[in-house]
Amino acid sequence: MAVSLAATYRLQFHKDFTFADAVVQLPYLKALGVSHIYASPILMSRPGSTHGYDGIDPSRIDPELGGEDGFAALADAAKAAGLGIILDIVPNHLAVDSLNPLWMDALEFGAEGPAGHLFDIAWDRGQVIIPALGKTQAAAIADGEIALAADWDSGRLLARYFDNSWPLRPETVAAALQIAAALDEGTLAGLSSRFLRLENERKRDTDAVAEARHELSTLTPAHRALVEAALARMDIAAVLHRQHWRLTHWRTESDSLTYRRFFNITGLIGVRVEDPAVFDLIHALPLRLLRAGQVDGLRVDHVDGLADPTGYCIRLRQEAGPDAILFVEKILGEHEALRDWPITGTTGYERLNDIQGLFVNPEGFQTLDGYLVRQRLLAADREERLASAKSFMLRTSFLGEVETLTQLAHGITRSTPHSAEFGLGTLREAVIALLVRFPVYRGYGADTASDPADATLWQTTLAGVEAHDNPWTFDAAGALVRLLSGTEPGSPGEAFMRRFQQLSGPAMAKGLEDTEFYRSVALTAVNEVGGDIAQPWRNAADVHAIYAARAKASARDLIPLATHDTKRGPETRARIAALSEDAAGWITRFEAWHALNKVLRSDVNGREAPDLIDEWLIYQTLVGTWPISEDRLAEYLTKAMREAKRHTFWDNPNEAYESAVQSFAAALLKDDRAAGFRTGLTQLVGEIEGRARLTGLAMTVLQLTLPGTPDLYQGTEFWDFSLVDPDNRRPVDYAARAGALESASLPRLPADKQGATKLFVTHRLLALRQARPTLFAHGDYTGLDLPQPWFGFRRDHADGSLLVIVPQGAVTAERPGDLPPPPNGQSWQPVLGAIDGAAGLDPALPLIVLVSA
Repeated sequence: MAVSLAATYRLQFHKDFTFADAVVQLPYLKALGVSHIYASPILMSRPGSTHGYDGIDPSRIDPELGGEDGFAALADAAKAAGLGIILDIVPNHLAVDSLNPLWMDALEFGAEGPAGHLFDIAWDRGQVIIPALGKTQAAAIADGEIALAADWDSGRLLARYFDNSWPLRPETVAAALQIAAALDEGTLAGLSSRFLRLENERKRDTDAVAEARHELSTLTPAHRALVEAALARMDIAAVLHRQHWRLTHWRTESDSLTYRRFFNITGLIGVRVEDPAVFDLIHALPLRLLRAGQVDGLRVDHVDGLADPTGYCIRLRQEAGPDAILFVEKILGEHEALRDWPITGTTGYERLNDIQGLFVNPEGFQTLDGYLVRQRLLAADREERLASAKSFMLRTSFLGEVETLTQLAHGITRSTPHSAEFGLGTLREAVIALLVRFPVYRGYGADTASDPADATLWQTTLAGVEAHDNPWTFDAAGALVRLLSGTEPGSPGEAFMRRFQQLSGPAMAKGLEDTEFYRSVALTAVNEVGGDIAQPWRNAADVHAIYAARAKASARDLIPLATHDTKRGPETRARIAALSEDAAGWITRFEAWHALNKVLRSDVNGREAPDLIDEWLIYQTLVGTWPISEDRLAEYLTKAMREAKRHTFWDNPNEAYESAVQSFAAALLKDDRAAGFRTGLTQLVGEIEGRARLTGLAMTVLQLTLPGTPDLYQGTEFWDFSLVDPDNRRPVDYAARAGALESASLPRLPADKQGATKLFVTHRLLALRQARPTLFAHGDYTGLDLPQPWFGFRRDHADGSLLVIVPQGAVTAERPGDLPPPPNGQSWQPVLGAIDGAAGLDPALPLIVLVSA
């Protein structure tokens, strides 16, 4: 019997935290009060993967994690403990890797082979481009770096380049065997004919393939030597020219790529789960685990990357059954409603931003942002910053995808005399403009008009193009949108819509989350997945309206405060958000520190390094994480600089600038000349620490009481002063947490360096959710009108009532006022906080959570 969903706990599995390690922690997780383990992807991924999103074989559970037996043991132990499992699955992509048998089959046999239909490859554009070389292919051959070889274990002949290898097609294998057969007319001649039949018949006959490989793998040593000698005699360039793939320099322009990637990661290739056979292949193992009762549900990664998310969710629900828990990773834009999908809910990034936004001072944020604008460090229009970042990504990292859309657009517009005048250059600009101005991650309609929600999105998009682009680009964009108002299945219009929708999400994600959020650093606490760059704060009235509607709909979306994808931990954000309460004070400190640390900055090509934006980011990062090790800070700054793409890039690092910034940051931590800075930093952190910890607790209370399903990320039941991955994937000290949970005494907040107070609050409220499941699943939501700095609400159901009041800002003498009466003459019983007629408060823990009894 499936476990009722109350709260999830995310575990990141890898070779250093296996299924067996998770079994050891089950008693702690049960005592904490969660209902489900929310497992990172467990299907076989690249060796040493720390996350599991680089799958290589969807038919196997990763042996590094414990394999199928290990997972069965975890599932049995979890069930015995009364815990369920929700499994993260990745239907959108697999890894481009020689250890991926499906990828190797696709390269070996091409479009008509057993795996030709599985990947999203543009076979009609010729060879699959593989940008894996450190130089041109001709140079690599001339330098002896590419060789033809045999992998006798797999029964394949390969092209090898250092540790990388790619399979030769059957035709080439047959040719090599024919050369070898000249010295031995028996076995090798027959085997050559067998491989030639595989090439010519092009059947998806996996048995015939397996038999031929087996025969090749079992050749005698003498025959193997003949084959290796034959390979050595073959013209490598001519052989490579005949393959289904082509090796190129790793810097090959993205417009040459012939397969859909996950975002702009060339090492991850898109999978065509819209094909029913591919869906069956990718989901066979997760669905088997679901039907066997080993897992209670699935979490779908990157649903917006799929060709038809709506159809996918319908099919998945049909296969999973009506009672399975189904969450999808979906980022909703401001005022965007989730489509009518048969799912349990989303991963809830918007909920994190709702909660975080309550603790951001709007005036303070605008003061900080305005300061950077006045210093000419940021553009004044925050939405135009996003547009610029999206345009940059589309013109650099997504050239191939843009080119595919441009060619489709050219074919569509040429079909009518009213639009045939637009050339490829104009259409390319129109495609980019539409993607830049598309206001959310993606649409879902088959065309631009039939779905009302999509029609509104396209109208907004065209209005943006008209306002910001030249008239000729707008005319081309408008003509294209009109021509796409009705599309037929299998038509160029249908292909354009699918490709546009699969690109608009990555363009938004890479433009906003992985570029602009590293540039617009006025208050980095608000730069999270799903965040609103234009208005990152929330007022009480808006939040009340959101959650009243969610309660009415009995919403079950996850409510996270941290995930494997968040840029900063909750308490890191809480410290930085506190700076918005005294924005002028922060600016004063920044200017003082900038002057004080001038001696630590370097000259790089006539400019100071770090520049003001990076220096501001460094100081806020130190405020959020102090004290922090040099290694942690250095790793974060490398990522931050390269994601910002202002001075340095992942594929073209500016070593001089990066080295100067790292030297500056290291000096801040240990150089005697920065002693005064460290004293000031420690003083500032001390001043805001109490407020930040209280904010962390208040956010935790909201996470655990608002309508939805709380989602705890591993280890964050203690204070979490982490940064973006890999920093937030450090080992978790479960023994310390279990010990604190067993302790009978609650530490006073000011003295709590570890986070036992947060653990206590988490445990107490999870226990309440377990005790009152109907109240939390179906209770109404009524916002309370409270004086600043208080935020509160009540939830009512036949199962009882709940009252929650937390401080949004620094607690002053102002109190929340009289408590509203409990229902039906009952009394309020404290879960957290004191109770009396004036809402008495513990000054060290001014939180109120009451339940009726």
